[in-house]
Amino acid sequence: MSRKISIDPITRLEGHGRIDLFLNEDGELDNAYLVVPELRGFEKFCEGRPVEEMPRITQRICGVCPIAHHMAAAKAGDAVYHVQIPSAAKKIRELMYAAFYVADHATHFYVLGGPDFILGPDAPKAERNILGVVRKVGKEIGAQVMQLLQDNHQITAIIGGRYIHPVGALVGGVSKPLTEEQRQQILERGRPFTRYGSFLDQAIR
Repeated sequence: MSRKISIDPITRLEGHGRIDLFLNEDGELDNAYLVVPELRGFEKFCEGRPVEEMPRITQRICGVCPIAHHMAAAKAGDAVYHVQIPSAAKKIRELMYAAFYVADHATHFYVLGGPDFILGPDAPKAERNILGVVRKVGKEIGAQVMQLLQDNHQITAIIGGRYIHPVGALVGGVSKPLTEEQRQQILERGRPFTRYGSFLDQAIR
């Protein structure tokens, strides 16, 4: 007799979803489906809009990783117009994305995936969260992770105008240069978390 198993909800991701598994009469996996129940509609309401609007629209696909969608849309616009953006703009984009990358991976590991990996799938459900991870790794490491997230969020906000739904990347470049004061703020926030301080200094000159 065939059997259906549903994992609902999926907890270690942003958004809503479930996994439906269909087993055959021998108990072996016959089919598996990822089901996303809500209609987002981005593909549809982007139709007919100017490509220049895409970096501001597509970033709203996700509130955790808006910079990835923001940057992808800006790069797609660059490709549409066959432009090579200025070197300074490219470095500013790369710096913003690097800060996002660090924060996003730390968020995924410690907040989304970490509870299962660090505490283990057999840990009580009430403990499989960021607080349980901090108890497991210790307050010192937990505080360092929180500080890393705060600093990298602030770096992306300095460059992008704001962390959630930034406005820094445009088709053809970026919306503004870095001031000397902002450069110093980025250095101050970035240096404690890298062994490559000289590389960071060079990257934002």
